[in-house]
Amino acid sequence: MLRERWIPVRRRSGSLEWIAPWQITDDLDGDHFVAVAAPRPDFTAALTEFLIGLVTTAAAPKNDGAWRKLCDQPPDPEALREAFETVSFAFDLDGDGPCFLQDYDADFPGEERSASALLIDAPGDNALRRNTDIFVKRGGAAALNRAAAAMALFTLQGYAPSGGQGHRTSLRGGGPLTAIAAMGDSLWGRVWPNVETQEQIEARRVEAQTNEHEHIFPWLGATRVSDKTGRPTTPADAHPLQAYWGMPRRIRLIFSLAEGEACALTGRADEMLVRQIRIKNFGTNYEGWVHPLTPHYRQKAGKSPPLLPIHGQPGGISYRDWLGLAMSRGGEGKVPAACVRHLLEQPRLLAMKRWRLSVFGYDMDNMKARGWVESEMPLFDVSDRKKAEPLQDLARALVAAAEIAAFQLTRAVKAALYENPKDAPGDFSFITERFWRDTEMAFFDALRSLADRLEAAPNDENPGEAQRRAWPRVLSRSALDIFDEKAPSEGLENTAMERLVRARYGLVAILGGSGKQGAKLFEHLSLMTPAQERHRAKTLEKTA
Repeated sequence: MLRERWIPVRRRSGSLEWIAPWQITDDLDGDHFVAVAAPRPDFTAALTEFLIGLVTTAAAPKNDGAWRKLCDQPPDPEALREAFETVSFAFDLDGDGPCFLQDYDADFPGEERSASALLIDAPGDNALRRNTDIFVKRGGAAALNRAAAAMALFTLQGYAPSGGQGHRTSLRGGGPLTAIAAMGDSLWGRVWPNVETQEQIEARRVEAQTNEHEHIFPWLGATRVSDKTGRPTTPADAHPLQAYWGMPRRIRLIFSLAEGEACALTGRADEMLVRQIRIKNFGTNYEGWVHPLTPHYRQKAGKSPPLLPIHGQPGGISYRDWLGLAMSRGGEGKVPAACVRHLLEQPRLLAMKRWRLSVFGYDMDNMKARGWVESEMPLFDVSDRKKAEPLQDLARALVAAAEIAAFQLTRAVKAALYENPKDAPGDFSFITERFWRDTEMAFFDALRSLADRLEAAPNDENPGEAQRRAWPRVLSRSALDIFDEKAPSEGLENTAMERLVRARYGLVAILGGSGKQGAKLFEHLSLMTPAQERHRAKTLEKTA
């Protein structure tokens, strides 16, 4: 896997190629690679993590100084090839010895299933038995070439949801979110900023584990089973680098001659295909791990609550999540991914480039994949507390006001469409999701404007005031546009028209600061409502 060309990538010109991992820095000054281009978004994300883990494992820089240097002076492909050769013994997908991310026991007794069982969104056993696989059909990947099989296997082991009794979740739980920093437009710029230094790796070491290879690559040794005779695998039981190579599922790929059949996912021919896999439950049960590429949160109970991985949620990822993902101090008990926190401690690098935060992962409902969520957001220089606190305060204020506006918008649409809004049928969450999308650009424009202001006038006594004052207009404009689209007035009878006008008028009033909710919206922004300003003006006039 470290020598073959099995990773699909896209060049800056738009052309697609298949490369070996060591080629990712090819032609960086010209038509360089900009991103992984796998046939599925979860494969693309997982392969990006594969490259981050591989570079960290085989070529981690000694310290921050060496790490910063390689941000601007990447190693050439030949240097990466030499580094990767040092671990190539662990990356054989098939053969007589240990196989990548597959159970050490090649002959373990297990259940044979179709290769499509490697896909996280494939219908489960119950759906197949009951014939309820309506939207995601069975047999979507009946035959995989070796490249696609490797992608699917790594994706499943890295993001594995619960899969029935004894079928373990990934090292960071089922369907975790990943958050990585990105610079520029190169694939290297998505990989290197998230690579750990040797000092960071050692800092994650819980006890003085040996550096034996099976402690890093669990498929090189007997599986730590988790049946009645087994026990959980904690960070004290493995090398810190196993975070990138977790293997919760006991799987063996079954290879057979292609006989002219092409891969169902990539369409590429191969000598061998994977049509069947063999699985067995009670594989490695990971507990207590903090993955370097995943944001976490703290449960409030307990004196020293453990960090738990954040998972994707319905509605996707929007700017309401930005504070907990992109600020070094987090928000609402959330802790950004270690790779992001590490970058936020590098003021020179932050000041020199435009940085982005890329967040992605599955939205899982236990064993069911509800969707794939993905988003990119800006990162700001928050190394100085004088910059961090105003940005944090502004973000918190804008989000709090937007939450009130989003709720009142949904309520107004229901009131316009139905005589009894509380009994309105169906799911109206799409209105809230649309509202967050429509106001996202204005949110980040406000933060960027404040960041520029803090740079130009660091002693500003009231930073963020201009941005807070402009925010109610942003919320009102977006909310009313959505209301008019979702509750159109054309063709309505008198009663329905009266209901619509009343709902719209109430929404306008709240967004303008009227009533208890309107006052609360303005209070979040540390602003007086128009009515309060008029009252204050009259009081001052009388006093004068």
